[in-house]
Amino acid sequence: MPLFVAVAYYLGALAAFEIGTLTDRIFAPFWPPNVVLFCALILVPARRWWLYIAAVFPAHVLAEATVGMPAAQVLVAFGTNCLVATINAWGVQRFLKEPPWFGTLRSASIYVLLAAGIGPAAAAFGGAFVQVLGDGSIDKYWAYWGNWYISNALGSMTLGPVFLTRFDRRSWAGRFNLRRITEGLLLAIGLGIVCVLVFHSGRGIVESGFLPALLYCPLPFILWAAIRFGQKGASGAILVVTIVSIWQNLHDSVIFVDTNPELNVLALQFFLLGVAVPAFFLGAVIDERVRTSEAMRELAGTLLRVQDEERRRIARELHDSTGQNLTAAGLLASRLQIVTPESSQPIVAELNEILRESMIEIRTISYLLHPPLLDGIGLEMAVRTFLEGFSKRTGIEVELDIPQDTARMPSAVELVLFRIIQEALTNVWRHSGSTTARVELAQEPSGDGDRVTLNIEDFGKGIPHSVRMSTLAGTKIKHYAPVGLGLVGMRERLHQIGGSLEIDSSKGKTVIRAIVRLSPKDLAMER
Repeated sequence: MPLFVAVAYYLGALAAFEIGTLTDRIFAPFWPPNVVLFCALILVPARRWWLYIAAVFPAHVLAEATVGMPAAQVLVAFGTNCLVATINAWGVQRFLKEPPWFGTLRSASIYVLLAAGIGPAAAAFGGAFVQVLGDGSIDKYWAYWGNWYISNALGSMTLGPVFLTRFDRRSWAGRFNLRRITEGLLLAIGLGIVCVLVFHSGRGIVESGFLPALLYCPLPFILWAAIRFGQKGASGAILVVTIVSIWQNLHDSVIFVDTNPELNVLALQFFLLGVAVPAFFLGAVIDERVRTSEAMRELAGTLLRVQDEERRRIARELHDSTGQNLTAAGLLASRLQIVTPESSQPIVAELNEILRESMIEIRTISYLLHPPLLDGIGLEMAVRTFLEGFSKRTGIEVELDIPQDTARMPSAVELVLFRIIQEALTNVWRHSGSTTARVELAQEPSGDGDRVTLNIEDFGKGIPHSVRMSTLAGTKIKHYAPVGLGLVGMRERLHQIGGSLEIDSSKGKTVIRAIVRLSPKDLAMER
């Protein structure tokens, strides 16, 4: 790994020289090697830092030799490079601990303060002497300090997040697919083209009054990257803008066209830093919201699983314990009826009837909590039995359409579909006013497995539009909480098995549609 870091350090220096330096070839406005060393140090214990610093020293000397830097300047530059990398790495390890380093707005703020503030500012006190030793005037020390500081701050804000978000596998595991990769590539290409056009449109191409407006052209692409890809997208977009703009500024006339090239570079650096910091914070906020949403979904899934397990346990207890006790009490009451005098017979008969009704209620409650047929025989029989009891209790006639050749599905999928039928029909009974309903289940083969579609249809007054939208979008509508909560529960249950919920409702007809895709692996396990 130290050898790998040394190679990356050397290539980073060559890339900086290729992007461009000022006329003395000493000062590079964008210096990746420091970021390479910083990211390497942040990933290893502090006791091993000396190995990496020793490994990159030959790479540093070799890289600076390509531009003819004297020995004294080489040593001072290397010392300040190591200083900024170690300060930043120590601060991140000390205050941000571990990945994700940019998981919250707070951690992003700490990173900006350390890696783009304190670390580069402290190292710049030594870095300014590199230009002083290269025949620079001591009177310009603070100008050199500013150049050195902003060069390292810009690298920390552009290249640092790109590396660190890639090292954090939890930030992208499971999210890569062809569609997102294609979108990312198109975004990068479009942003690069826009930056080339914008930063090439300098002197004589457009009116000077329109030049400030050109600087806003990359902004939609940066916002698009941040919103769609979070911190990874924001940092990647800023990196593209940084590389293209600095290369254009040092090789051609661009927007910043002062007679002093150093002032042009400084203006461009301030512009890039001013864009990078808010984009960085926006990406952190997006990532924080995504992680919070995922955590809430995981919590919802855990609560649903715990709820189902508790329902199963209570149903078993009611059937095996309370139900058996009531059965025994009924047998004793029957024996008591034989030996009691005639005058007590009505009382014993009434006791028998109460026990019989109690046993029926216990069986009904036990079945509603968790139908034993669902585990043993399958979804079709469990649904048929449930619908018979539902129609008797509510007076709502329910038509069931399940093809006879419907195969068994994974137990988790069958349980979710049963709960959706249960919840949807409960909503029909409580809210729709419909006297009939229809349940249809279809299992159709597709290219990547089977597509299971469950439709629950009623003919009542319909679901309010605001409730449908809030359910599908995941927002809350206080006025319709009694209806909305059941729909939200359906959506969350389907999300846990990779399904989706659709709602099509108008006055006189409402369709709740659950769609689940079964992979060939799931089907093979069940068969």
